[in-house]
Amino acid sequence: MKAVIMEIHKDYCIVMTKDGQFLKQNIPAGVFEIGDEIVVAKEYSYEPKVIRAGWLKSLSFASMAVVVVAVLSIFGVWYFKQYLPLRNAAMLTANTTEESAQATAEEEVSGEAQEESTEGSGLSMEADQGEAVSFEKTYSLIEKPKVDGENINGVLSFSYEIIDSVSLQVEFRNISSISSFSGTITLTTLFADDSVSQTKTIPLESFEPAQVEKEQIFLKERETSLKLEVNVNAY
Repeated sequence: MKAVIMEIHKDYCIVMTKDGQFLKQNIPAGVFEIGDEIVVAKEYSYEPKVIRAGWLKSLSFASMAVVVVAVLSIFGVWYFKQYLPLRNAAMLTANTTEESAQATAEEEVSGEAQEESTEGSGLSMEADQGEAVSFEKTYSLIEKPKVDGENINGVLSFSYEIIDSVSLQVEFRNISSISSFSGTITLTTLFADDSVSQTKTIPLESFEPAQVEKEQIFLKERETSLKLEVNVNAY
């Protein structure tokens, strides 16, 4: 069920569905903006009747009139955000396509110079210990809503799971018995046309054996895939 964000608080937000229901969602401030449209999971929402009763008891007729005016203003902003000039969208698509083509060409050149490669994973490594190792792979969130224990060069284990179609739970674990890890993890969510939606960078310094790092990403509508990039300083 889709809804529009009306209010944002520290630990939750208030959304309104298309049929006029006001629901409370456990989404902290800083993830979305007022006017954004999100997918509402039943487990995260209160019964509409309870919320409406609270509003009717706590607001006077004058405050209700102010709320109506605010709702109309927010919908106006949302409408213009959804229908921006097509020229801007075309320029964004062109730039994304050019960057993607350039990145592909650089990967092909780098792949020819490397001595070893892992099939299907985009993993490349220099022979001497301590030199940079890179890993890149894109996962379909639709075909694979859950990945458990993706092995990254025998040092890191990568897992993720989509919870209630709203939250993407990500976990990194050092599975080596002797080697620590230092580097940067970049997680990027993509739309169906491969354009970037969100990017999250996770620095890992002296990531010791058996150590675990967990992160959470709140998914937006129309996000279909997740791109993982690992830039390693040393083991």
